[in-house]
Amino acid sequence: MKFILFFLFLSCAKVSYVTKQGMGQVSLEWNARSNEKILADKMIDDEVKRKIKLVEKAKAYFYTYFDLPITDIYDETTILNSDAVTYLVIHSPKDKIKAIKTSFPIVGSFPYLGFFSKEDALNYKSKKVAEGYATYMRPVYAYSTLNQWIFDDNILSSFFHYSDENLVELIFHELVHTVFFVKDNVKFNENIAQFISEKLSLEYFKLSNDQIVENESKKNKIKELIMLINTLTTELKELYMKTDNPQSTLVVFNQKTFKPAIKAFCKDNQVRHCWPLRQVWNNARYAAIGTYEGSQNQIEEVYSSRRHTLKVFFNKLITTFENYNGEDKILTFLAKEI
Repeated sequence: MKFILFFLFLSCAKVSYVTKQGMGQVSLEWNARSNEKILADKMIDDEVKRKIKLVEKAKAYFYTYFDLPITDIYDETTILNSDAVTYLVIHSPKDKIKAIKTSFPIVGSFPYLGFFSKEDALNYKSKKVAEGYATYMRPVYAYSTLNQWIFDDNILSSFFHYSDENLVELIFHELVHTVFFVKDNVKFNENIAQFISEKLSLEYFKLSNDQIVENESKKNKIKELIMLINTLTTELKELYMKTDNPQSTLVVFNQKTFKPAIKAFCKDNQVRHCWPLRQVWNNARYAAIGTYEGSQNQIEEVYSSRRHTLKVFFNKLITTFENYNGEDKILTFLAKEI
């Protein structure tokens, strides 16, 4: 009955989208093989097998650490025909920085759409450009279905792009999504999953104090760079409110303000791979940064002030948010209730 109601409230375009993505998800499951069979297959590269074992170990650690019932997630592996599993597209008006949300019954609203087919993603992107929107598209190497499907998520060969440290953190991140997800709040969901996964990774790898300091220094530089971009984004938003020519405003801002500020930061902080300088920045790209970053410092403040262990904090998070009704701002609720 739930899925009948789901389709009744969808437009034809959304039905087509959901159908195609559903077929893509089914294909991932259909082409999956059990980890046991892949690990026994002499034709499979040893490095692939090592990565699969690492994912299994990280999964077991996550469920044991938080005393959660283990599931069948990541018990199978799908070898993809492409580097990415999906392609994400965000679109935004040209006169403001705002990711346009698409709403679906049951699962809520999302400031992006994901496509299993790169061709479908490019077609959707082209359609939004023709409609007058700014667009941003990127490959996605991992994602969670949030247990909305009848299948459990598989290990995907696209995971293996990551280093061991980043792969373990990724698995923790995606597992957080499967047990904790606040409807209609992508930014908070991403930030809390990243916060928990980073903290848990430190315990998983049992790093020395020197290693922790070095890792924190690197991550802090990345976070500071993101914070700088968010600050610059706010500045651009204010400029849009005062101009009748948003396109010209964007061009001048990128050349005169954004690039010099980013270049100076990377030079001062000895950031070798200054990735923002290698990208095209339009309203959709600026909106994408706002979608995934911005509240981890506030989460850290709540976590530190409560003096809970990570295990207690996360389990309180899961139980407390069962009562969240959306009336408070989500970080206000977190600070008040946890």
